[in-house]
Amino acid sequence: EEIQETEENLQGKSLTYEALQKMTYMDMVVSEILRKWPVSLITDRQCNKDYEYVSPSTGERVVIKEGDVVRIPMCAIQRDAKYFENPEVLDPERFSEQNKSNIELGTYLPFGLGPRSCIGNRFALLEIKAFFYYLLRDFRLEPSPKSCVPLELDTANVKLQPKNGFWIQFKPRKC
Repeated sequence: EEIQETEENLQGKSLTYEALQKMTYMDMVVSEILRKWPVSLITDRQCNKDYEYVSPSTGERVVIKEGDVVRIPMCAIQRDAKYFENPEVLDPERFSEQNKSNIELGTYLPFGLGPRSCIGNRFALLEIKAFFYYLLRDFRLEPSPKSCVPLELDTANVKLQPKNGFWIQFKPRKC
């Protein structure tokens, strides 16, 4: 619906940055897809000074030394029921204006966080939204008979990839 509405508002003109920015549901869908299916499973950081971490629940102390590499399991965090209710369900409403303030800082990390986050994140989001706009404007997407349901993931890969490929049919929309 949002794509059709945007297309009507453009009155035959090309998609603009401003039009994409107004597509709030598209933002919600893209954010939820990146939560459930991040590009990378992990990220890492190198500690630049000794740091002592004390577990708030157990009191256990862990020292991370300067030069140590810490791996952050972004995918595991983003699929943790402690942070996201029903994490296996694709629910764009998590990212609505009313709900996104409930997302705890540091639990949604598709582009990392802080000064070392992905420098291209805004461009990537703009690009994927434009791609989805044109794709979904012109095609209906349907599972192929070759599709594996439920989708099985290749656990030997650093990226989230389907075990036996991903098959989908593109059905042209009628004008």
